[in-house]
Amino acid sequence: MLQVEGLSIRAGTRLLVENIGLDLPEGTITCLIGPSGCGKSSIIKWLSGVLPPELSATGTATLGGAPLSAPSPALAYQPQQDTLFPWLTIAENAALGLEIAGLSRRAARARVLPLFAPFGLAGHEDSFPDQLSGGMRQRAAFLRTMVQDSRFLLLDEPFSALDAVTRLKMQHWLCDRLTERPRGVLMVTHDLYEATQMADRLLVMSARPGRIISDISLTTPRSARTEASLAETRALLKSLLLEDTP
Repeated sequence: MLQVEGLSIRAGTRLLVENIGLDLPEGTITCLIGPSGCGKSSIIKWLSGVLPPELSATGTATLGGAPLSAPSPALAYQPQQDTLFPWLTIAENAALGLEIAGLSRRAARARVLPLFAPFGLAGHEDSFPDQLSGGMRQRAAFLRTMVQDSRFLLLDEPFSALDAVTRLKMQHWLCDRLTERPRGVLMVTHDLYEATQMADRLLVMSARPGRIISDISLTTPRSARTEASLAETRALLKSLLLEDTP
């Protein structure tokens, strides 16, 4: 269980996030949704240890009851863009996190290369990022994130830069990978379709200062979810977000 207690984030004297508490079980996908500017991405960045210096935060995080200091190898962070280094090959990009964690270049490459086929990247090990499509670049970024020995994935709108068709394919692809190797996931999204199709749980935030105003569980298996079965949940989400928007 990843737990956050009393998290508040400020920009100078301006309160962005107010007294957030999270209880995130391992093996479940939790989507964090809310209006723009409510602090969703700031929460993810605080947990991952990359909160910008102009922001300050108070609060605590624990994993399995033990204090968690960011950055932590137990948490793997993926920002909105793929952030692949253009001068490195896809294999080098994918192995970079493991090398930073202390593995030798040879050991990191040996761990990464067998995953190129299941990640849909076979034959592109020595390609450079500008030679790949947007969806392939995103899969490469996920490979770099998921190859690490982390217990939780922190995903900040990971599909926002993709076109609608590629985005849909990537949503299904990620769920399949998480079925193969379960992780806890906290994912920021603005897309209600994406949230209700992927999540086990939805946390709805208010407008600034961001607070959790609703906690919704989705118990229907993802494979059995239909437009009709999700319509009521999406209507509730729209109502909550519109009601709280100034």
